[in-house]
Amino acid sequence: MADLSKLEQFGFQPMGNFTPEDVFVIGYPKSGNTLLQHILAHLVFGLRVDTPKTLINSCVTEYYNNPMFFRHNQRHFFKSHERPNEQYKNVIYIVRDGRAAVRSHYYMMRFLNKDCSLEQLYSDGGSTFVGTWVDHVSRWSENKFNANILYVKYEELLDDKMNELSRICDFLNIFRTPSELQNVVDATSLENMKQMESGYSWKRMKTYKNWKEEGRFVREGQTAGHSKDDQIEPEWIEKFEKISASMLKEYNYLS
Repeated sequence: MADLSKLEQFGFQPMGNFTPEDVFVIGYPKSGNTLLQHILAHLVFGLRVDTPKTLINSCVTEYYNNPMFFRHNQRHFFKSHERPNEQYKNVIYIVRDGRAAVRSHYYMMRFLNKDCSLEQLYSDGGSTFVGTWVDHVSRWSENKFNANILYVKYEELLDDKMNELSRICDFLNIFRTPSELQNVVDATSLENMKQMESGYSWKRMKTYKNWKEEGRFVREGQTAGHSKDDQIEPEWIEKFEKISASMLKEYNYLS
C-alpha cells in the first residue's frame, strides 16, 4: 500500500483536516450534490466548460474515497452526504423532493450492480448509509451545531439557475459578472454534464466503483420523474409520504 503521508510534502492534507473557513456541499444522496459540486468548481475557480472530473474533484473534493486532498486556498470546498457534524461550519445544503431523490438513488444502486428494491426504498423512507430522507433533511434543518447554512432546492436550481448562482455568490461573499455567471450556467447544463460524463476522466472514475457500462450518473435532470415512472406503484409513494410528511410539507413538496 502506498505511503500517502509522503504526499504531504507536496501540499496534500489528510481528509478530515478541516478549518472553520471550509465550505461543504451536503445533501441526501441523489439530491443534486454532483451538480452543485460542478457549479461551485466553475463558480469559484472559473474553469473551462470541458474541465475533467479529476480537476472538478480537486476543487470541490469528494469526502468519500479520497484519503488526501490538495488545499488550493485557505478556504477549501468539499462534497459530502454526512449528517450534521460540529466540524461543518459553512454548508450549502441541497434538498430535493424525497420521492424523486429516492427513485434516482434506486437507479444509481442498480447501475452499481447492487441489490436494491424500489418498493422497499419507498416503504422504509429511503433508508441509505446516512439514514432516511426525512431524517437527513430534518437534522440539517434543525441545525443543532449552528452552522452557517445556505439552503438550496434542487428544483429551483433547475428552474432559475442564474438566481441560485447569485444566492451562492452572496453566501460565499464573492462577485461574478453576468458573463461569468452565464459561463457557469453553460458549463453545468444537462447537455454539457452528459458530454463530460462520456469523457475519459469520468469513465475512469466509474471503473473503480463497478459501474455498469450502460449506466449513467447524469440521467434526466428533471424534477418529478417519480410521477412518470410506471415502475412505481401509487401505494409505495403513499407510504413514503406518510413517513416523510413533515419535511415534504416544510419544503412545500406536499400540501
